[in-house]
Amino acid sequence: MGKRIAVLLLTLLVTVLMISACTVRERPADGNAQPTQSQQKDQDSQTTGIDTSKSVSLKMYLLGDGAADVDLVYGEISKILKEKINATITVDFLSWADHDTRYPLLFSSGEDFDLIFTAAGWGHYEQTATKKGFYELTEDFLNTYAPDIMKVVPEIAWDQAKINGKVYMVPNYSIEYGYDVIGVRGDLMEKYGIEKIESKEDLEAYYDAIVKNETDITPLATQGIGLQYPYLFQSRGWQVVRGTPLPLILYETANPDNTTLVSVIETPEFREYAHKMKEMADKGYWSRDSLTSNDTRSDPWVLGKAASMVWNVNNVSYYAQQINKEHPEWKATFVDIAPNVKRPVNPYTNNGVAINAISRNPERAMMALNLFMTDKQVYDLAAYGIEGVHYKAVGDDMYTPLDDAGRFPAETVCNWGWNNENLKRKLYVENPDPVVIKVQEAIEKWKNELTSNHPLDAFSFTEDNVKNEVAVISTLTTQYFDPICVGIVEDVDKAIDELIAKMKEAGIDKVLQEAQRQVDQYLASKR
Repeated sequence: MGKRIAVLLLTLLVTVLMISACTVRERPADGNAQPTQSQQKDQDSQTTGIDTSKSVSLKMYLLGDGAADVDLVYGEISKILKEKINATITVDFLSWADHDTRYPLLFSSGEDFDLIFTAAGWGHYEQTATKKGFYELTEDFLNTYAPDIMKVVPEIAWDQAKINGKVYMVPNYSIEYGYDVIGVRGDLMEKYGIEKIESKEDLEAYYDAIVKNETDITPLATQGIGLQYPYLFQSRGWQVVRGTPLPLILYETANPDNTTLVSVIETPEFREYAHKMKEMADKGYWSRDSLTSNDTRSDPWVLGKAASMVWNVNNVSYYAQQINKEHPEWKATFVDIAPNVKRPVNPYTNNGVAINAISRNPERAMMALNLFMTDKQVYDLAAYGIEGVHYKAVGDDMYTPLDDAGRFPAETVCNWGWNNENLKRKLYVENPDPVVIKVQEAIEKWKNELTSNHPLDAFSFTEDNVKNEVAVISTLTTQYFDPICVGIVEDVDKAIDELIAKMKEAGIDKVLQEAQRQVDQYLASKR
Protein backbone atom coordinates (compact mmCIF):
# COMPACT_ATOMS: atom_id res chain seq x y z
CA MET A 1 0.00 0.00 0.00
CA GLY A 2 1.46 3.35 -1.00
CA LYS A 3 2.50 5.86 1.55
CA ARG A 4 -0.37 8.12 2.46
CA ILE A 5 0.27 11.79 2.15
CA ALA A 6 -2.23 14.56 2.77
CA VAL A 7 -2.12 17.33 0.24
CA LEU A 8 -4.03 20.28 -0.96
CA LEU A 9 -5.39 19.54 -4.43
CA LEU A 10 -5.26 22.83 -6.28
CA THR A 11 -8.20 23.46 -8.58
CA LEU A 12 -9.36 26.21 -10.93
CA LEU A 13 -12.00 28.46 -9.46
CA VAL A 14 -14.30 30.77 -11.29
CA THR A 15 -13.83 33.33 -8.66
CA VAL A 16 -11.15 34.16 -6.46
CA LEU A 17 -11.52 34.67 -2.77
CA MET A 18 -10.13 37.20 -0.18
CA ILE A 19 -11.43 39.94 2.18
CA SER A 20 -10.92 42.99 4.44
CA ALA A 21 -12.49 45.62 6.77
CA CYS A 22 -11.88 47.86 9.83
CA THR A 23 -9.24 47.88 12.56
CA VAL A 24 -10.33 46.27 15.80
CA ARG A 25 -8.80 45.45 19.16
CA GLU A 26 -7.77 42.14 20.70
CA ARG A 27 -7.04 40.49 17.37
CA PRO A 28 -3.75 39.09 16.03
CA ALA A 29 -2.51 41.15 13.09
CA ASP A 30 -1.78 38.11 10.95
CA GLY A 31 -5.09 36.34 11.54
CA ASN A 32 -3.39 33.05 12.29
CA ALA A 33 -5.09 32.39 15.62
CA GLN A 34 -6.84 29.04 15.52
CA PRO A 35 -9.59 28.09 17.97
CA THR A 36 -8.75 25.22 20.27
CA GLN A 37 -11.16 22.31 20.70
CA SER A 38 -12.35 23.66 24.03
CA GLN A 39 -12.94 27.06 22.46
CA GLN A 40 -14.98 25.42 19.73
CA LYS A 41 -17.13 23.59 22.27
CA ASP A 42 -17.68 26.65 24.41
CA GLN A 43 -18.33 29.21 21.67
CA ASP A 44 -21.94 29.72 22.68
CA SER A 45 -20.85 30.52 26.23
CA GLN A 46 -18.77 33.45 24.97
CA THR A 47 -21.94 35.41 24.27
CA THR A 48 -23.26 34.94 27.81
CA GLY A 49 -25.60 37.76 28.70
CA ILE A 50 -27.15 38.07 25.24
CA ASP A 51 -30.87 37.43 25.30
CA THR A 52 -31.65 34.62 22.86
CA SER A 53 -34.88 33.53 24.53
CA LYS A 54 -36.91 34.46 21.46
CA SER A 55 -36.55 31.98 18.60
CA VAL A 56 -35.87 33.65 15.25
CA SER A 57 -35.84 32.48 11.63
CA LEU A 58 -33.05 33.90 9.48
CA LYS A 59 -32.86 34.08 5.70
CA MET A 60 -29.61 34.28 3.73
CA TYR A 61 -28.96 34.93 0.03
CA LEU A 62 -25.99 33.29 -1.65
CA LEU A 63 -24.68 33.46 -5.23
CA GLY A 64 -24.71 30.59 -7.69
CA ASP A 65 -27.07 27.83 -8.65
CA GLY A 66 -27.15 25.96 -5.36
CA ALA A 67 -27.06 22.15 -5.17
CA ALA A 68 -29.55 19.30 -4.92
CA ASP A 69 -29.08 18.77 -1.19
CA VAL A 70 -28.95 22.39 -0.05
CA ASP A 71 -32.14 22.11 2.01
CA LEU A 72 -30.95 18.87 3.59
CA VAL A 73 -27.59 20.35 4.58
CA TYR A 74 -28.99 23.63 5.87
CA GLY A 75 -31.57 21.69 7.82
CA GLU A 76 -28.68 20.13 9.73
CA ILE A 77 -27.07 23.54 10.17
CA SER A 78 -30.33 24.90 11.57
CA LYS A 79 -30.33 22.20 14.24
CA ILE A 80 -26.97 23.46 15.49
CA LEU A 81 -27.99 27.12 15.30
CA LYS A 82 -31.16 26.31 17.19
CA GLU A 83 -29.18 24.72 19.99
CA LYS A 84 -26.51 27.41 20.22
CA ILE A 85 -28.28 30.70 19.43
CA ASN A 86 -31.98 29.74 19.23
CA ALA A 87 -32.22 30.46 15.50
CA THR A 88 -32.87 28.60 12.26
CA ILE A 89 -31.78 29.57 8.76
CA THR A 90 -32.93 29.12 5.18
CA VAL A 91 -30.99 30.02 2.04
CA ASP A 92 -31.94 31.21 -1.41
CA PHE A 93 -29.66 31.63 -4.42
CA LEU A 94 -29.11 34.40 -6.94
CA SER A 95 -27.93 32.57 -10.04
CA TRP A 96 -24.80 33.52 -11.95
CA ALA A 97 -27.01 34.47 -14.88
CA ASP A 98 -29.15 37.04 -13.08
CA HIS A 99 -27.48 38.11 -9.84
CA ASP A 100 -26.41 41.45 -11.34
CA THR A 101 -30.09 42.24 -11.91
CA ARG A 102 -31.68 40.62 -8.86
CA TYR A 103 -29.15 41.70 -6.25
CA PRO A 104 -29.97 45.45 -6.26
CA LEU A 105 -33.70 44.67 -6.51
CA LEU A 106 -33.59 42.88 -3.16
CA PHE A 107 -32.70 46.18 -1.54
CA SER A 108 -34.77 48.56 -3.64
CA SER A 109 -37.87 46.43 -3.04
CA GLY A 110 -37.26 46.20 0.71
CA GLU A 111 -37.26 42.40 0.75
CA ASP A 112 -37.18 40.82 4.19
CA PHE A 113 -33.93 38.89 4.66
CA ASP A 114 -30.95 38.96 7.00
CA LEU A 115 -27.64 37.89 5.45
CA ILE A 116 -26.22 38.07 1.94
CA PHE A 117 -23.00 37.16 0.15
CA THR A 118 -21.04 40.16 -1.07
CA ALA A 119 -17.64 40.94 -2.58
CA ALA A 120 -15.66 44.05 -3.42
CA GLY A 121 -15.37 44.80 -7.12
CA TRP A 122 -17.55 42.03 -8.52
CA GLY A 123 -20.09 41.21 -5.81
CA HIS A 124 -22.06 44.45 -5.29
CA TYR A 125 -20.31 45.51 -2.09
CA GLU A 126 -19.42 49.12 -2.80
CA GLN A 127 -22.62 49.90 -4.69
CA THR A 128 -24.88 48.49 -1.97
CA ALA A 129 -22.95 49.88 0.99
CA THR A 130 -22.88 53.42 -0.37
CA LYS A 131 -26.66 53.24 -0.87
CA LYS A 132 -27.12 52.26 2.79
CA GLY A 133 -28.22 48.74 1.93
CA PHE A 134 -25.95 47.04 4.47
CA TYR A 135 -25.94 47.18 8.25
CA GLU A 136 -22.86 48.93 9.64
CA LEU A 137 -20.60 46.58 11.57
CA THR A 138 -19.08 48.64 14.36
CA GLU A 139 -16.26 47.42 16.53
CA ASP A 140 -18.52 47.08 19.56
CA PHE A 141 -21.14 45.19 17.55
CA LEU A 142 -18.55 42.73 16.23
CA ASN A 143 -16.91 42.23 19.60
CA THR A 144 -20.29 41.54 21.19
CA TYR A 145 -21.91 39.26 18.61
CA ALA A 146 -18.93 37.83 16.70
CA PRO A 147 -16.03 37.54 19.17
CA ASP A 148 -14.60 34.47 17.43
CA ILE A 149 -14.55 36.15 14.03
CA MET A 150 -12.56 38.97 15.59
CA LYS A 151 -9.86 36.47 16.54
CA VAL A 152 -9.65 35.07 13.00
CA VAL A 153 -9.98 37.87 10.44
CA PRO A 154 -6.69 39.82 10.10
CA GLU A 155 -6.51 43.56 10.55
CA ILE A 156 -5.60 44.17 6.90
CA ALA A 157 -8.86 42.50 5.87
CA TRP A 158 -10.95 44.88 7.95
CA ASP A 159 -9.01 47.81 6.51
CA GLN A 160 -9.76 46.63 2.98
CA ALA A 161 -13.49 46.47 3.76
CA LYS A 162 -13.79 50.06 4.96
CA ILE A 163 -15.93 52.45 2.95
CA ASN A 164 -15.64 56.04 4.14
CA GLY A 165 -14.16 54.69 7.34
CA LYS A 166 -16.98 52.23 8.05
CA VAL A 167 -17.27 48.46 7.70
CA TYR A 168 -20.28 46.78 6.12
CA MET A 169 -19.07 43.22 5.51
CA VAL A 170 -17.29 40.43 7.28
CA PRO A 171 -14.45 39.57 4.89
CA ASN A 172 -13.42 35.98 4.46
CA TYR A 173 -10.06 34.74 5.71
CA SER A 174 -8.49 32.86 2.83
CA ILE A 175 -4.95 33.20 1.55
CA GLU A 176 -4.61 32.85 -2.23
CA TYR A 177 -2.00 34.08 -4.65
CA GLY A 178 -2.34 35.16 -8.26
CA TYR A 179 1.45 35.02 -8.61
CA ASP A 180 2.80 33.67 -11.90
CA VAL A 181 5.30 30.82 -11.97
CA ILE A 182 6.77 28.93 -14.93
CA GLY A 183 5.91 25.34 -15.73
CA VAL A 184 8.89 23.42 -17.13
CA ARG A 185 9.89 19.92 -18.24
CA GLY A 186 12.00 18.16 -15.62
CA ASP A 187 13.27 15.64 -18.15
CA LEU A 188 14.68 18.42 -20.33
CA MET A 189 16.35 20.07 -17.35
CA GLU A 190 18.04 16.75 -16.55
CA LYS A 191 18.96 16.18 -20.18
CA TYR A 192 20.86 19.47 -20.39
CA GLY A 193 22.35 19.46 -16.90
CA ILE A 194 20.25 22.30 -15.50
CA GLU A 195 19.95 21.60 -11.79
CA LYS A 196 17.78 24.55 -10.80
CA ILE A 197 15.94 27.53 -12.24
CA GLU A 198 15.73 30.33 -9.69
CA SER A 199 16.56 33.42 -11.76
CA LYS A 200 16.10 34.95 -15.18
CA GLU A 201 19.61 33.81 -16.07
CA ASP A 202 18.81 30.22 -15.08
CA LEU A 203 15.65 30.28 -17.19
CA GLU A 204 17.47 31.65 -20.20
CA ALA A 205 20.09 28.90 -19.90
CA TYR A 206 17.24 26.38 -20.05
CA TYR A 207 15.71 28.15 -23.05
CA ASP A 208 19.06 28.35 -24.84
CA ALA A 209 19.54 24.61 -24.45
CA ILE A 210 16.10 23.96 -25.95
CA VAL A 211 16.65 26.27 -28.91
CA LYS A 212 20.07 24.81 -29.72
CA ASN A 213 19.23 21.14 -29.32
CA GLU A 214 15.51 20.45 -29.78
CA THR A 215 13.95 20.47 -33.24
CA ASP A 216 10.26 19.97 -32.40
CA ILE A 217 10.11 21.94 -29.16
CA THR A 218 10.56 25.67 -28.56
CA PRO A 219 10.86 27.39 -25.18
CA LEU A 220 7.42 29.02 -25.30
CA ALA A 221 5.96 28.14 -28.73
CA THR A 222 3.26 30.78 -29.32
CA GLN A 223 3.11 32.17 -25.78
CA GLY A 224 5.83 34.82 -25.79
CA ILE A 225 3.58 37.37 -24.10
CA GLY A 226 3.59 35.18 -21.00
CA LEU A 227 6.94 36.44 -19.72
CA GLN A 228 5.53 39.92 -19.20
CA TYR A 229 4.47 39.35 -15.61
CA PRO A 230 7.45 37.42 -14.20
CA TYR A 231 10.03 39.47 -16.13
CA LEU A 232 8.62 42.99 -16.08
CA PHE A 233 6.34 43.16 -13.05
CA GLN A 234 6.81 40.47 -10.40
CA SER A 235 10.60 40.41 -10.35
CA ARG A 236 10.56 44.16 -9.66
CA GLY A 237 7.86 44.09 -7.01
CA TRP A 238 5.30 45.82 -9.22
CA GLN A 239 1.58 45.12 -9.33
CA VAL A 240 -0.90 46.14 -12.01
CA VAL A 241 -3.72 48.33 -10.67
CA ARG A 242 -6.93 46.37 -10.95
CA GLY A 243 -9.41 47.79 -13.42
CA THR A 244 -6.93 49.97 -15.32
CA PRO A 245 -6.12 49.47 -19.01
CA LEU A 246 -3.97 46.39 -18.56
CA PRO A 247 -1.10 46.26 -17.99
CA LEU A 248 -0.01 49.89 -18.08
CA ILE A 249 -0.55 51.44 -14.64
CA LEU A 250 1.29 50.01 -11.65
CA TYR A 251 2.08 50.42 -7.98
CA GLU A 252 5.00 49.12 -5.93
CA THR A 253 3.45 46.24 -4.02
CA ALA A 254 6.55 45.57 -1.92
CA ASN A 255 6.52 49.11 -0.48
CA PRO A 256 3.27 49.82 1.41
CA ASP A 257 4.32 53.43 2.02
CA ASN A 258 4.45 54.20 -1.69
CA THR A 259 0.96 54.83 -3.09
CA THR A 260 2.02 56.78 -6.17
CA LEU A 261 0.98 55.14 -9.43
CA VAL A 262 3.35 54.74 -12.36
CA SER A 263 2.85 54.51 -16.12
CA VAL A 264 5.08 51.57 -17.00
CA ILE A 265 5.83 52.58 -20.59
CA GLU A 266 7.86 55.61 -19.46
CA THR A 267 10.09 53.71 -17.04
CA PRO A 268 13.68 52.67 -17.85
CA GLU A 269 12.74 49.19 -16.63
CA PHE A 270 10.25 48.83 -19.47
CA ARG A 271 12.87 49.78 -22.04
CA GLU A 272 15.28 47.24 -20.55
CA TYR A 273 12.59 44.57 -20.62
CA ALA A 274 11.69 45.38 -24.23
CA HIS A 275 15.28 44.91 -25.38
CA LYS A 276 15.43 41.55 -23.57
CA MET A 277 12.22 40.40 -25.28
CA LYS A 278 13.65 41.41 -28.65
CA GLU A 279 16.78 39.37 -27.90
CA MET A 280 14.68 36.33 -26.95
CA ALA A 281 12.43 36.59 -29.98
CA ASP A 282 15.42 36.82 -32.31
CA LYS A 283 16.85 33.66 -30.72
CA GLY A 284 13.64 31.81 -31.51
CA TYR A 285 12.26 31.38 -28.00
CA TRP A 286 8.76 31.73 -29.47
CA SER A 287 7.16 31.96 -32.88
CA ARG A 288 6.58 35.20 -34.73
CA ASP A 289 2.83 34.62 -34.73
CA SER A 290 2.52 34.68 -30.94
CA LEU A 291 0.00 37.51 -31.04
CA THR A 292 -2.25 35.94 -33.68
CA SER A 293 -2.09 32.26 -32.76
CA ASN A 294 -5.29 30.50 -31.71
CA ASP A 295 -3.43 28.26 -29.25
CA THR A 296 -4.64 28.42 -25.68
CA ARG A 297 -2.09 29.32 -23.07
CA SER A 298 -1.78 25.69 -21.96
CA ASP A 299 -1.93 23.84 -25.30
CA PRO A 300 1.72 24.11 -26.40
CA TRP A 301 3.09 22.87 -23.06
CA VAL A 302 0.51 20.12 -22.59
CA LEU A 303 0.94 18.89 -26.17
CA GLY A 304 4.74 18.86 -26.01
CA LYS A 305 5.33 21.76 -28.39
CA ALA A 306 6.73 24.07 -25.71
CA ALA A 307 9.25 23.48 -22.95
CA SER A 308 7.45 25.85 -20.59
CA MET A 309 4.24 27.68 -19.74
CA VAL A 310 3.72 30.86 -17.70
CA TRP A 311 0.60 31.17 -15.55
CA ASN A 312 -0.47 31.48 -11.94
CA VAL A 313 0.65 28.73 -9.58
CA ASN A 314 -2.76 27.03 -9.40
CA ASN A 315 -3.13 26.69 -13.16
CA VAL A 316 0.46 25.60 -13.72
CA SER A 317 -0.01 22.92 -11.07
CA TYR A 318 -3.25 21.76 -12.68
CA TYR A 319 -1.70 21.30 -16.12
CA ALA A 320 1.51 19.84 -14.72
CA GLN A 321 -0.56 17.11 -13.09
CA GLN A 322 -2.38 16.53 -16.38
CA ILE A 323 0.93 16.17 -18.21
CA ASN A 324 2.34 13.81 -15.61
CA LYS A 325 -0.66 11.52 -15.92
CA GLU A 326 -0.32 11.32 -19.70
CA HIS A 327 3.48 11.62 -20.00
CA PRO A 328 5.08 10.83 -16.63
CA GLU A 329 8.47 10.67 -18.31
CA TRP A 330 8.29 14.44 -18.94
CA LYS A 331 8.43 15.14 -15.18
CA ALA A 332 6.46 18.38 -15.42
CA THR A 333 7.06 20.79 -12.54
CA PHE A 334 7.29 24.53 -11.95
CA VAL A 335 9.95 27.12 -11.11
CA ASP A 336 9.98 30.64 -9.66
CA ILE A 337 12.50 33.05 -11.16
CA ALA A 338 12.09 35.60 -8.35
CA PRO A 339 11.92 33.32 -5.31
CA ASN A 340 12.71 35.99 -2.73
CA VAL A 341 10.47 38.80 -3.96
CA LYS A 342 7.45 39.62 -1.81
CA ARG A 343 4.06 38.96 -3.38
CA PRO A 344 0.50 40.04 -2.53
CA VAL A 345 -2.39 37.78 -1.66
CA ASN A 346 -5.70 38.26 -3.39
CA PRO A 347 -7.85 40.81 -1.50
CA TYR A 348 -9.74 39.42 1.46
CA THR A 349 -12.75 41.39 0.26
CA ASN A 350 -13.02 39.16 -2.81
CA ASN A 351 -15.59 37.25 -0.74
CA GLY A 352 -17.62 38.18 2.32
CA VAL A 353 -21.01 38.39 3.97
CA ALA A 354 -23.10 41.44 4.89
CA ILE A 355 -26.20 41.98 7.00
CA ASN A 356 -29.26 43.60 5.45
CA ALA A 357 -29.68 47.14 6.83
CA ILE A 358 -33.36 46.43 7.51
CA SER A 359 -32.86 42.99 9.02
CA ARG A 360 -35.23 42.45 11.94
CA ASN A 361 -32.55 40.48 13.77
CA PRO A 362 -29.08 41.86 12.94
CA GLU A 363 -27.66 40.66 16.26
CA ARG A 364 -28.78 37.07 15.74
CA ALA A 365 -27.65 37.22 12.11
CA MET A 366 -24.20 38.24 13.30
CA MET A 367 -24.15 35.42 15.85
CA ALA A 368 -25.09 32.96 13.10
CA LEU A 369 -22.30 34.20 10.85
CA ASN A 370 -19.90 33.87 13.77
CA LEU A 371 -20.78 30.17 13.88
CA PHE A 372 -20.58 29.72 10.10
CA MET A 373 -17.04 31.06 10.10
CA THR A 374 -15.60 29.64 13.32
CA ASP A 375 -17.63 26.62 14.48
CA LYS A 376 -16.01 23.50 13.01
CA GLN A 377 -19.25 21.53 12.77
CA VAL A 378 -21.17 24.30 11.02
CA TYR A 379 -18.20 25.14 8.81
CA ASP A 380 -17.84 21.54 7.64
CA LEU A 381 -21.55 21.24 6.84
CA ALA A 382 -21.67 24.43 4.75
CA ALA A 383 -18.42 23.61 2.93
CA TYR A 384 -18.51 19.83 2.46
CA GLY A 385 -22.05 18.67 3.23
CA ILE A 386 -23.13 15.94 5.62
CA GLU A 387 -20.42 13.60 6.83
CA GLY A 388 -21.14 10.04 5.77
CA VAL A 389 -23.41 11.23 2.96
CA HIS A 390 -21.40 13.71 0.89
CA TYR A 391 -17.91 13.27 2.29
CA LYS A 392 -15.82 11.23 4.67
CA ALA A 393 -13.64 13.06 7.17
CA VAL A 394 -9.99 12.02 7.22
CA GLY A 395 -8.64 13.31 10.49
CA ASP A 396 -9.43 16.88 11.48
CA ASP A 397 -8.29 18.61 8.30
CA MET A 398 -8.81 16.29 5.31
CA TYR A 399 -11.71 14.74 3.44
CA THR A 400 -12.61 12.37 0.64
CA PRO A 401 -15.80 12.73 -1.44
CA LEU A 402 -18.43 9.98 -1.29
CA ASP A 403 -20.85 8.78 -3.97
CA ASP A 404 -23.39 11.53 -3.23
CA ALA A 405 -20.79 14.32 -3.27
CA GLY A 406 -22.29 15.65 -6.50
CA ARG A 407 -25.47 16.54 -4.62
CA PHE A 408 -23.47 19.00 -2.51
CA PRO A 409 -20.05 19.49 -4.15
CA ALA A 410 -17.31 20.46 -1.73
CA GLU A 411 -16.56 24.19 -1.48
CA THR A 412 -18.76 25.13 -4.44
CA VAL A 413 -22.08 26.03 -2.78
CA CYS A 414 -21.08 29.63 -2.01
CA ASN A 415 -19.48 29.00 1.35
CA TRP A 416 -16.71 31.36 0.22
CA GLY A 417 -18.07 34.36 2.11
CA TRP A 418 -17.02 32.84 5.44
CA ASN A 419 -13.86 31.03 4.28
CA ASN A 420 -11.57 30.36 7.21
CA GLU A 421 -8.03 29.26 6.42
CA ASN A 422 -7.79 27.58 9.81
CA LEU A 423 -10.81 25.31 9.31
CA LYS A 424 -10.51 24.32 5.65
CA ARG A 425 -10.11 20.65 4.90
CA LYS A 426 -7.68 19.39 2.29
CA LEU A 427 -8.65 16.78 -0.26
CA TYR A 428 -7.00 13.53 0.75
CA VAL A 429 -5.00 11.84 -2.01
CA GLU A 430 -2.79 8.77 -1.84
CA ASN A 431 0.56 8.95 -3.65
CA PRO A 432 0.05 12.51 -4.93
CA ASP A 433 1.91 14.00 -7.86
CA PRO A 434 5.17 15.55 -6.58
CA VAL A 435 4.20 18.87 -8.17
CA VAL A 436 1.25 19.14 -5.77
CA ILE A 437 3.54 18.73 -2.79
CA LYS A 438 5.95 21.28 -4.25
CA VAL A 439 3.15 23.81 -4.69
CA GLN A 440 1.96 23.27 -1.14
CA GLU A 441 5.47 23.79 0.21
CA ALA A 442 5.96 26.91 -1.92
CA ILE A 443 2.72 28.49 -0.77
CA GLU A 444 3.58 27.78 2.86
CA LYS A 445 6.87 29.61 2.33
CA TRP A 446 5.06 32.52 0.66
CA LYS A 447 2.64 32.75 3.58
CA ASN A 448 5.34 32.66 6.22
CA GLU A 449 8.08 34.71 4.56
CA LEU A 450 7.08 36.50 1.36
CA THR A 451 3.58 37.92 1.65
CA SER A 452 3.27 41.67 1.11
CA ASN A 453 0.35 43.79 2.31
CA HIS A 454 -0.17 47.01 0.40
CA PRO A 455 -3.10 49.40 0.94
CA LEU A 456 -3.84 49.29 -2.81
CA ASP A 457 -4.11 45.51 -3.05
CA ALA A 458 -7.91 45.73 -2.81
CA PHE A 459 -8.32 48.95 -4.81
CA SER A 460 -10.11 48.74 -8.14
CA PHE A 461 -10.14 51.53 -10.72
CA THR A 462 -13.40 52.57 -12.38
CA GLU A 463 -13.19 54.09 -15.84
CA ASP A 464 -16.45 56.07 -15.83
CA ASN A 465 -14.75 59.48 -16.06
CA VAL A 466 -12.29 58.44 -18.79
CA LYS A 467 -14.22 55.88 -20.84
CA ASN A 468 -13.25 57.34 -24.20
CA GLU A 469 -9.57 57.52 -23.33
CA VAL A 470 -9.57 53.96 -22.00
CA ALA A 471 -11.21 52.65 -25.17
CA VAL A 472 -8.54 54.21 -27.39
CA ILE A 473 -5.71 53.13 -25.08
CA SER A 474 -6.95 49.54 -25.13
CA THR A 475 -6.76 49.54 -28.92
CA LEU A 476 -3.29 51.08 -28.89
CA THR A 477 -2.13 48.48 -26.38
CA THR A 478 -2.89 45.73 -28.86
CA GLN A 479 -1.42 47.66 -31.77
CA TYR A 480 1.80 49.05 -30.25
CA PHE A 481 2.44 47.72 -26.73
CA ASP A 482 1.99 43.97 -27.29
CA PRO A 483 4.37 43.72 -30.30
CA ILE A 484 7.10 45.31 -28.17
CA CYS A 485 6.43 42.79 -25.41
CA VAL A 486 6.99 39.84 -27.74
CA GLY A 487 10.03 41.38 -29.41
CA ILE A 488 8.72 41.49 -32.97
CA VAL A 489 9.58 45.15 -33.64
CA GLU A 490 12.62 46.06 -35.70
CA ASP A 491 13.86 49.02 -33.64
CA VAL A 492 12.97 48.74 -29.95
CA ASP A 493 13.73 52.32 -28.89
CA LYS A 494 11.93 53.79 -31.88
CA ALA A 495 8.92 51.56 -31.19
CA ILE A 496 8.79 52.62 -27.53
CA ASP A 497 9.03 56.31 -28.43
CA GLU A 498 6.16 55.89 -30.88
CA LEU A 499 4.14 53.99 -28.26
CA ILE A 500 4.60 56.77 -25.69
CA ALA A 501 3.63 59.45 -28.21
CA LYS A 502 0.50 57.57 -29.26
CA MET A 503 -0.52 56.88 -25.66
CA LYS A 504 -0.08 60.49 -24.62
CA GLU A 505 -2.13 61.62 -27.58
CA ALA A 506 -4.84 59.16 -26.52
CA GLY A 507 -4.89 60.49 -22.95
CA ILE A 508 -2.78 58.10 -20.87
CA ASP A 509 -1.75 60.98 -18.61
CA LYS A 510 -5.40 61.83 -17.99
CA VAL A 511 -6.15 58.21 -17.12
CA LEU A 512 -3.15 58.07 -14.79
CA GLN A 513 -4.29 61.27 -13.06
CA GLU A 514 -7.83 59.92 -12.68
CA ALA A 515 -6.51 56.65 -11.27
CA GLN A 516 -4.33 58.54 -8.78
CA ARG A 517 -7.30 60.71 -7.79
CA GLN A 518 -9.35 57.58 -7.11
CA VAL A 519 -6.48 56.05 -5.15
CA ASP A 520 -6.16 59.13 -2.94
CA GLN A 521 -9.91 59.17 -2.37
CA TYR A 522 -9.91 55.45 -1.63
CA LEU A 523 -7.11 55.76 0.92
CA ALA A 524 -8.84 58.72 2.58
CA SER A 525 -12.00 56.62 2.98
CA LYS A 526 -10.02 54.01 4.90
CA ARG A 527 -8.74 56.40 7.55
